[in-house]
Amino acid sequence: MLQSEPRSGYDIRRETSEGLGHFWSESYGQIYPALRSLTAKGHVRRRTESRTGRRARIVYSITSKGRLALRRWTLLPSRATPPRNELLLKLYFGGQEAASAHAAWLRRLANDETDRLNRVRRLRQQVVLGQIDRPSPRLWLITLEHEERMAEARVAWCRKTLGLYAMFAEARAKTAPSEGEEE
Repeated sequence: MLQSEPRSGYDIRRETSEGLGHFWSESYGQIYPALRSLTAKGHVRRRTESRTGRRARIVYSITSKGRLALRRWTLLPSRATPPRNELLLKLYFGGQEAASAHAAWLRRLANDETDRLNRVRRLRQQVVLGQIDRPSPRLWLITLEHEERMAEARVAWCRKTLGLYAMFAEARAKTAPSEGEEE
């Protein structure tokens, strides 16, 4: 974030939310300790900006040592992230009695992912048209492409899973004893 321009912690959080939010999120509780650590290592420089009638603002800028560390870090292989998906865990352990709640969650997830997909597509279009200025627009498009494909896959999975739930319910209805019959 600091390679393009100096920023405050607030600026970093806003940029993370707006620019990287489709694949990365950070809270202030993560940003400020990281900035302190980077400052201690000499990777960033901290300075205070005075502002008329407002609180002073602390701005961080990357140092040449920080640029070198960043360059080295980008060349390292990514660490594998263990998958964690609470919805899948609940579906796995939920049992058939929770099917209606599961179906509602799946419909909400499909709607949320459709909204995300539309936002990512609009964002991609804005980048292509030069309406959003980014330091590396081509590389940013790669991240948007990834998120678009992931959102498409999640929507398709939700629809497929809802179809399976309907099929299971139909099969259960056919095998359930009729009224008046003994089990």
